[in-house]
Amino acid sequence: MRVILDTNFLMAATQFKTNIFSGLRGHKVFVSRNIIRELNELSSKKGKNAKAAKIALQLIKRKGLKVLISKERNTDKSLIQYSKRGYVIATQDRALRDKIKKSGAKVIYIRQKKYLELEVL
Repeated sequence: MRVILDTNFLMAATQFKTNIFSGLRGHKVFVSRNIIRELNELSSKKGKNAKAAKIALQLIKRKGLKVLISKERNTDKSLIQYSKRGYVIATQDRALRDKIKKSGAKVIYIRQKKYLELEVL
């Protein structure tokens, strides 16, 4: 399974201290350049979201995640396009999850702050 981690999924994982990589072991895990851009923007601000974004960026580097490049500037639209090409999208964004599921693709999210849940329509 090829999985793309969304910005809010990475930040939630750091805030909840959820070990997402144990649940994704054996799968190919990616991020997109749009997600790295969003995390960089968030990390330059102040507050708990900035701290979570910084930790997420460190996690991406430490785990050596492959970066996908999309021509689409809008992160959600690019994730929807990737989902149509067979990628599973890991996100906490309810609206995005619903859009992806309607297109027949799979979504992963964090449930009860510690479990990864795979959702299929």
